Amino acid sequence: MRALRHRDFLLLWLGALFSFSGSWVQNVAQGWLVYDLTGDKAKLALISFAGMVPVSFIGPVAGVIVDMVNRRALLIATQLVFASAALFLSFATWQGFVRFEHILVAAALIGTSSSLEMPARQSLLNKVVPREDLSAAIPVNAMAFNIARIVGPAMGGQLLALFGAQMCYLINGLSYIGLISAITAIKADLRGSGRPVGSVKDLLLDGMRFTFRHDRLRVLFVLEAITSGMGLFYLAQMPAIAKDRLGLDQSGLGWAMTSIGVGAIVGLVTVYRLSEYPIKGVLIRIAMSTLGLGLIALTYVRQPWLAYPIFAILGGSAVAQFNTTNTLFQLIAPEKLRGRVISMHVWAISGIGPFGTLALGWLASRVGLEPALLIGGGCVLAGALAGWIKRYDFEPRETDER
Repeated sequence: MRALRHRDFLLLWLGALFSFSGSWVQNVAQGWLVYDLTGDKAKLALISFAGMVPVSFIGPVAGVIVDMVNRRALLIATQLVFASAALFLSFATWQGFVRFEHILVAAALIGTSSSLEMPARQSLLNKVVPREDLSAAIPVNAMAFNIARIVGPAMGGQLLALFGAQMCYLINGLSYIGLISAITAIKADLRGSGRPVGSVKDLLLDGMRFTFRHDRLRVLFVLEAITSGMGLFYLAQMPAIAKDRLGLDQSGLGWAMTSIGVGAIVGLVTVYRLSEYPIKGVLIRIAMSTLGLGLIALTYVRQPWLAYPIFAILGGSAVAQFNTTNTLFQLIAPEKLRGRVISMHVWAISGIGPFGTLALGWLASRVGLEPALLIGGGCVLAGALAGWIKRYDFEPRETDER
């Protein structure tokens, strides 16, 4: 864990772990609350869509903004927005006037702020870790999020059952203190480059052109988009899967979400242990294959003890693909375009994914979860098959710009 020897990285990691744990506590409660209020799978998907769709429109522009502004100020401002939304929903739930529309608006507000927060936080890594430790730092950085995926849902399920959704929202609102404190204490220079020469449109197109003209980045982007668009919609449907298919209560939903987190940790450890080997393309193809097969297998399972390992496989596969792709984007992108290129990686996950989540959620509400899972899994498998046939080489090269 050599990346953690760097003080600024350790601070960022601990603050993110604290904040992410609160977010996962809220995620469990919010999904259950929405399904309890509406009983509609399409509305579960709509909440997820509202939280992610701002990235579809702001994501590419976010990279330009991140490269220009002070990232410390930007990150603190976005954490305050997240905290305000969570605390409002805590109060609304406690007082009994919470409605689906309140949750929808809060999700859209959080999603808009996340469009700036995600590339800003990702682009901090090369500021707080030297290049020689970057390949190790990226999976360790993601481990904070995925340890939180184990701790947070387990806590959230128990708190939801004992105290209600208002307590989960409150804990999440307070958890952002951790990341704000860490960002404030970081000593690295997080100032932006100022307004560069050229229009925002030209700067935006520079990042998009570099991504789509670069053979490796273009293929990585497409594979990520397939997985995010067709393979992750099940996350929005977890309350319905847990309640309707597996017969689980609030606590059981928490354990189901925790299973996804356990798989994610296994996937991250695997990526970390193999980070020095030139097999990143193989890892991505294996991850897509197991994710597609896991979604298809989920259509035939109604016993929790069989579903939990499948959830772990789904969590590990997605994290292995996205984390490996993140590493490649960080290593291939030149410094002057890094924020904009990383925003394209974020866009592939969070900008395209909402439309697949909404479409497959609508399908699940009309014809059932099984057809939606089969279609999503089949599309991810098709993308993996194309990757196996083409045998793309994604490894960084000496000719890549620094």
